[in-house]
Amino acid sequence: MHDAATISFHLLRPLWLVALIPVAAVFALLLWRQNARAQWCGVIAPHLLDHLIVQPGRGRSVNALYLVAAAMVLGTIALSGPTWRRELPPFVEDKAPLMIALAAGSSMTESDVAPSRLERAKQKIGDLLAARAGARTGLVAYAGTAHLVMPLTDDRSVIAPFLAALTPGLMPSDGKNVTSAVALAAQSLATEPVAGTILVVADDLGAADAAPIRQAAGRNNLVMLAVTASATSEPLGSDVVRVSVDGEDILRLERRIETRFQAAEGDAFGTRWQDEGFWLLLPLALLSLLWFRRGTTVAWVVAFVLLTQVSPSRAGETSRLANLWLTPDQQGRLAFDRGDYRAAANLFADPMWRGISAYRAYDFIVAAQEFTRVETLEGTFALGNAQAQNHAFEKAIKAYDDVLKVQPGHLAAKTNRAIVQAALDAQEAKRRKQEQDDSAAPDQKADEMRVDPKQKGGKTIKVTPQDVTTAGAAEAWMRQVQTSPADFLKLKFAIQAVAPAQGGASR
Repeated sequence: MHDAATISFHLLRPLWLVALIPVAAVFALLLWRQNARAQWCGVIAPHLLDHLIVQPGRGRSVNALYLVAAAMVLGTIALSGPTWRRELPPFVEDKAPLMIALAAGSSMTESDVAPSRLERAKQKIGDLLAARAGARTGLVAYAGTAHLVMPLTDDRSVIAPFLAALTPGLMPSDGKNVTSAVALAAQSLATEPVAGTILVVADDLGAADAAPIRQAAGRNNLVMLAVTASATSEPLGSDVVRVSVDGEDILRLERRIETRFQAAEGDAFGTRWQDEGFWLLLPLALLSLLWFRRGTTVAWVVAFVLLTQVSPSRAGETSRLANLWLTPDQQGRLAFDRGDYRAAANLFADPMWRGISAYRAYDFIVAAQEFTRVETLEGTFALGNAQAQNHAFEKAIKAYDDVLKVQPGHLAAKTNRAIVQAALDAQEAKRRKQEQDDSAAPDQKADEMRVDPKQKGGKTIKVTPQDVTTAGAAEAWMRQVQTSPADFLKLKFAIQAVAPAQGGASR
């Protein structure tokens, strides 16, 4: 993986530079033909030639020949594919998964950071969620014990009410068990194909050392947002970003999260060089402005009329002029880059890019058909994704298995296969349950229900954590209760804290 700060300039298609040879030859020939002295020196005596040659007017500023030559040189260099940075292949997430471990102990109620450390931390987390719109984020709260508040989700509106409800009073015990919180966050990121980031938002790490915290984070990037007014030394050293009154801290966090995530993605999926030749279109456009001079405007009008005559009459139809100068794949790439994926799917000749365009256009049936024609590992993996989107789970699993046969360590294929297998199992379980319900006796009586007319609004039952013997029963009970996020979290944390199997780091 190349370092982001290293500029490795080279050409993707260097053979295009050979086209500069005929360009130079034609340019030299035209220059010679414009030189009257060179043409007539062998015919007219030199002492007479100076008096017979008519020099052009001094008012002429730019020779059109030089404009054409400059445009051809720039166009040739653009076609050679200059590049100096890499890009990720399609179907790879472009946003880092992030687990936030928020300290909710009593020390977070201090008001040295207005309005309080905890409230400022919530505000900063909200700003970070807004800046990472569409990215998957999860939340862990910790004090003496650590608890999963929200698993990874791309909907920040789901996190917001639970984040706002967090207070030290909800936590079963006070403390700063940051190691358990980081370990719990790492568990949530364990199924990700590449390493994510764990952001610890706290005033300090207590007596914890950096070594066990980093060990708990595993392969994931570890960053801390320190919510204190005074600068204190933290075990994480340079991986600490201090809270600021403006958005500078959020920008620094974003840069760290995305930079390390892109490096991890490059190592996991591989990267390719990004063609930067399109930047040369800007000087080409500026050169074209010089043609709008007296004597050349008529030519531009004629060219415009010709373009309008050969332009497409219907949306999605390519022009005959475009077919003369651009290959179908080049036309498809132009449509793809401007976000017109449906048109790109019709323009591309390459089945892989036709499938990618159809996939981006949410036409998964066509995408699967195109990916079937691609006999590469990347094509087979993409076929599995398209079949999964079509809910053809068995076909998707087969495609992922084919990928894993060739490359057993393909993390994305392993992860997607596990997700699709779980969906298939759930679908099969639902089908079996439906068959059992359909096979029940038709004269089966419904369960008898009795209502106490003296009881209004149902019977109130007080449930303590000790009354719930299993975590599954607790979750089932809480799903049936309509309550505030604060009450929900308080009961959930209390149940998890007394569950012996959880050992303090609870889901």
